[in-house]
Amino acid sequence: MPRLIIERPGGQPRLYELRDGSTIHIGRAASNDITLPHSSISRSHALLEGNHDTWVVKDQHSANGVLVNGVRIERAELRSGDVIGLGDIKLHFENMTSSAVVATTSPELASHLTQIIDQESVAKLLERTKRVAELGAPVKPLSEWSESRVDTDNRIEYLKRENRLLTLLYQVSRALGDKNTVEDVTECVLDLVLQIDGAERGYAMLLTEESLRDAPEATSNYTFLPAILRYRQAPKTATPQMALSRAIIQQVMESKGPLLVQDAKEDARFSGSQSMVMSGMQSAMCAPLASRDRLFGLLYVDNLSKRGTFTPEDLEVFAVIAAQAGLVIDRVMAKSEVKRQGVQLSALERFLSPAISRKITAEAADIRLGGESQRITLLFADVRGFTTMAEKMKPREAVEVLNEFFARMTNVIFEHDGTLDKYLGDGLMALFGAPFALQNDAEAAVRAAVKMQKSLEELNTISGKPPLSIGIGIHTGEAVVGFLGTERRMDYTAIGDTVNVASRLTSQAGPDQIVISDATYKQIGREISCCPMSPMKLKGRDEPIDVHEVLWRDPLPQNRTAKDFKPTSTGFG
Repeated sequence: MPRLIIERPGGQPRLYELRDGSTIHIGRAASNDITLPHSSISRSHALLEGNHDTWVVKDQHSANGVLVNGVRIERAELRSGDVIGLGDIKLHFENMTSSAVVATTSPELASHLTQIIDQESVAKLLERTKRVAELGAPVKPLSEWSESRVDTDNRIEYLKRENRLLTLLYQVSRALGDKNTVEDVTECVLDLVLQIDGAERGYAMLLTEESLRDAPEATSNYTFLPAILRYRQAPKTATPQMALSRAIIQQVMESKGPLLVQDAKEDARFSGSQSMVMSGMQSAMCAPLASRDRLFGLLYVDNLSKRGTFTPEDLEVFAVIAAQAGLVIDRVMAKSEVKRQGVQLSALERFLSPAISRKITAEAADIRLGGESQRITLLFADVRGFTTMAEKMKPREAVEVLNEFFARMTNVIFEHDGTLDKYLGDGLMALFGAPFALQNDAEAAVRAAVKMQKSLEELNTISGKPPLSIGIGIHTGEAVVGFLGTERRMDYTAIGDTVNVASRLTSQAGPDQIVISDATYKQIGREISCCPMSPMKLKGRDEPIDVHEVLWRDPLPQNRTAKDFKPTSTGFG
C-alpha cells in the first residue's frame, strides 16, 4: 500500500495514500491533487505516477527542483523509504508489499454506549451529565434492573462506568464545541484520543469531496485526503512505517463501528500479514468519523511496544470521542456549505436576476454542469460611435460613461428575468430562456430591448454628458448553453450559430434601432409594433434572412406573462 508522509515546516505530518494506476499532481496551486501552499513550491511542481510496486516521480520544470534522497532529479523510480524534497517540504515515500490484514471486531458495545452514540440522544445525555456535574448526584440507570440480572456490586460498577462515559461525552463536547473548521476538529480530537493510556500515535483520515458524495453507494473504493499524523511524544529514533490495511479501512467504513486489535502477533488471524509486521503495531483501535448515515473518515490510534494495551473499556472511550467528533464535523461542514452557497449566490447575482439566483441556489442539486443544446433568445446591444466619442474624453470620464450605461442596461435585463452573459467593450450580451425558461423568452427579450432604449433616452436627458445611442439585435434559436471553460475558469455562456446571428443583426442595426429575426418575430405575436425590413445578408450565411424592426416608441401592450411567471429549469448544461 504506497503512501506519502508529508512533512511541512512548522506543521503536523500528513499522510496521503497512493492508489495504483493514479497520477498525482503536486504543487502550490489549488488545482493539484496534493496542494502544498508554501513559497518554496512552484504552482505545478512535481508529478507522481505508478502502478503496483513501481512508482516514479518527475520534475515539472519547478523553480527549486525535485530531490530524491538529497540528489536533484528530472525523473526517478522510487523505493520504499526514499525522501522526496520539494523546496522546504519533505515527502517520505513508503510502499507496503501486502495489504491482506484481518482485523477483529470489538465486543458488542454496552447498551448505554449504543445510546450515547445514537445522535438523537446526545442532547438528552449531555443535559443529564450537566446536572450530575452541577449537583453531584448519581445518574439513574437507563433501564429497570432485576435482582436476577446483576448483583449490587455489579450495579454500582455499571453506574460508575456510565457516569464516566457520560462525563467524558460532556467534556469532549465542550472541547470540540468552539471549533469552526474540520482541520481544527481533527487536531483537537487527536489531542483527546492520544490521552488514552497506551496510545502512542494516531491519525485522522478524512474522505475527499468525491468520496463524501459517493460514500452511501461506495463499497470499498474510498479516497482519503492527506491524513493528519500525530505522536504523543516525538519519536527519538526512526519509527516503523505507518500502515493501516485496506481490510481495516473497509470494515470500519462499511460497519460504521469501532474495531479493537488487542494482540496482533499472537492472534493467528494476523499471521502472514506483512503490512502489520512492517508497521510495528502491537495494539490498535479504529473508529469511523460519522454522523447519522454520513461518513466523513476514520480515527486511528495504536501502540508500538505493548500487546494488549487497549481494553474494551478503552474502546468505549475511543468510540465516544469519535462519535462526538463526527457530530461536530457534520456541523462545521454544514456551516461551510451555507457560507459557500452565500458566496455562490453573490457571484450568480452578478449576471443573473436576484430571483433566478435564489432559485438556482435552492435547486443546486438539479443543476448540471457542462453544455446542453436548448432553445433561447439572444440579445446584443452596442453603443454606436463610442470609440470616436471616447477619443475626445479623458479615460476616467469614458469609464464613468460606460459604467453608468451598463448599470442601467443590466437593471433592465434583470427586471425582465434575463441573464447577463458578458460586457463586450462598449456593448453587452444577454440570454433569455437560460438557465430558466420563461413562458415567452422572445417576448421578454423584446420588452427588455424596448425598455433599454427608453432608459437610455432618459439617461441622455439627465447625464450632462454627450448622448449615447445603441443598436440592438435579437435572435431566437438553438444554442449550446452552460458553464463552459476549464476547472480554473468557467463562465456561464452560450455558443453556436444562434449567437452569431444575433451578434451580426446588432452590427446591422442603426443607432436607436431594434432589429429582430423572423424567428423571434414569430414568437412575440402581433401585439408589439413591428415593421418588416429588407432581408439581410449576414456573414457566414448563404441566404439572406427575414428581419423586422421593433417600433419601440409605440405603446407596449400589457405584459401577459408577468403575473403568471413560472420559470422552468432548463439545466446548466
